[in-house]
Amino acid sequence: MLNGHNDHKLETYKLVRLLMFTMVRLHGDNKSGPKTPEQLWPLDGDEDTSLINEQEYKEIFKRLAK
Repeated sequence: MLNGHNDHKLETYKLVRLLMFTMVRLHGDNKSGPKTPEQLWPLDGDEDTSLINEQEYKEIFKRLAK
């Protein structure tokens, strides 16, 4: 039950973040403002996209091995 409550709470925060992002993009400067809702308000439940995956590791090592 606790996990379901936390998931619902996270989804609510994501919805609020999307609404905030829309308002910032409409009324703010497009060049200096955040490009994604995640940049505006990072949440604990967001996936970390800064990590590279296994395929990217293989490509890096192939380039370095040459």
